[in-house]
Amino acid sequence: MNFGLENFFFIWRGIDWALIFLGKMVSLWWWLLPPILLYSPVKKSILWWQREKWEARQKYVMLEIVPPKESLKPLLAMEQVFSSIWSIYSSIEGLKNFRKKWMEGRRLSHLCIEIASIGPHPRFFIRLNKKQADAVRVAFYAQYPDVEFHDVPEGDYTQAMAWTAPDRQWNFYGFDIAPAKSDVYPIKTYSHFFEPRPESTKEEKRIDPLNNLLEGLNELKPDEQIWLQFRLTPVSDKDSDFRRRGRALLAKLVHRKEKVKSGDGFVPPEMKMTPHEKDVVKEIEDKLSKYVFQTNIRCLYIARREIFDGARRALAEQYFSAFSSPDLNILRRWSKTKTKIRYFFIKRREYLRRRNMLRRYLLRETPLYPKHEGTFILGTEEVATLIHMPIELTKSGSSLPRVETKKSEAPIDLPI
Repeated sequence: MNFGLENFFFIWRGIDWALIFLGKMVSLWWWLLPPILLYSPVKKSILWWQREKWEARQKYVMLEIVPPKESLKPLLAMEQVFSSIWSIYSSIEGLKNFRKKWMEGRRLSHLCIEIASIGPHPRFFIRLNKKQADAVRVAFYAQYPDVEFHDVPEGDYTQAMAWTAPDRQWNFYGFDIAPAKSDVYPIKTYSHFFEPRPESTKEEKRIDPLNNLLEGLNELKPDEQIWLQFRLTPVSDKDSDFRRRGRALLAKLVHRKEKVKSGDGFVPPEMKMTPHEKDVVKEIEDKLSKYVFQTNIRCLYIARREIFDGARRALAEQYFSAFSSPDLNILRRWSKTKTKIRYFFIKRREYLRRRNMLRRYLLRETPLYPKHEGTFILGTEEVATLIHMPIELTKSGSSLPRVETKKSEAPIDLPI
């Protein structure tokens, strides 16, 4: 009994000495605690402030893209366009330089390609830095000589929508898109939808999900709108660890750890893979070999309250589901920003999320700016699969503007 009491008093005395020592340390060094706790938030705030100042100095232009009436190889040509755009925007080296990052606030250059249907009238738009506008036009003209670019008179088709929405007149639903797996896994690309034939100059059509989307947009009422935004930022290995993660995943998929019994002794790792696993590895290798973009995809459905139909969002959801594959990757709504709340202060939280969603769309910012969450990597083939010139005139051609006649210079021998 005495031994137990002595042991208890010994432990209590030790705790008492430890508390006294800790109190003296705090009284002497308490002033170190605030800088340690505030270092990270102050650092991020300074960087955000500098980037906001740099962004305010940039000048952007909004152009409407009028597709040609006919395109022989729209997917392959569009991939070449995005490869050229990546090269144009490849002035991204050196942003880790202290002066450029912390004193100038420079950010990676980006552009936004958008599909907007104002009522039953779908349109293609591109918003980009004014300095790169001419170079981007040349990239399109090289693959689509008949494409046309028109300046948007109002400066931006979104200006008609008040920044205070949702309000008494307008309501909307929005969501960001994110991959279900690591972005190293590619989505289903156009090679799964089209089979080119060597003897034909045209890409043989299977199903183009873009045509289905445009036909669905034609069914909107005059006071309904659907906006799709693809924010693309060209990145290299200096700006993203995408290829490092890709090589690590390939090593994990190919070099299995489990032992396989074989009468022939050593079996190469490649021989242990099933045909299905080889296909997955090949798709990943193909993506790693492409130029890549840091991507954010966003969709808004906007309508007057008296005709608002939440089921309209299925038009965009079905479009992205067409590029999903359980074996590769799946594009789905990102839960962190979707404008549907189920628990606790539902109405207020839904209102704030919708306001933030609209604001980020209008500012063309990432989902959780200034944080980097919500973006993912897509290769040029994947981007071209999602965004390309419509292949043929279907029902969508009745409202989608097309270049009806080819423009060319007059013949040299034309009499005057």
